[in-house]
Amino acid sequence: MQPNPETPLSRQIVSDFTIWLVSILAGIFVFAVAIFIQWLIYNDWLHDHGPVRVVGSSLAGALTFIGTWRWQMIVRRRKLEMLHRLETIKWMTDRIRNSLQAIECITYAASPEATEPVRDAVDVIERVLNDVLAENHPADLKDRQPGAREAEQS
Repeated sequence: MQPNPETPLSRQIVSDFTIWLVSILAGIFVFAVAIFIQWLIYNDWLHDHGPVRVVGSSLAGALTFIGTWRWQMIVRRRKLEMLHRLETIKWMTDRIRNSLQAIECITYAASPEATEPVRDAVDVIERVLNDVLAENHPADLKDRQPGAREAEQS
């Protein structure tokens, strides 16, 4: 199942309570299926009405619980690491944009005729930064349209 591209990564991180709940339910489900299959084979097909053997079924449920819990914790940790990396990229992008605006202003003050090539280079860098952010944070860029920087300057 693919995550919704409009859903921010921070909303996709599962809580500890949900991880525990899903793990417990998975363990109970495997235990119940194992007991049902055991009953079906021994009672219904073989007509052997002996005691239900719950040790193997309990072991299967416990291993399922442990495996599910560990797997979900690993997925959660990876998403948190990715969120941290993306926040770092977002912070760096903001710092780069501020520096580029300072370069553009200094260039204009020093030599107005050299402003156009510098502005073109700044626009190219800003488009690349917007593309990187748009892939990971589409909701953050709703306010930033391609002409937003020009509107801010005027």
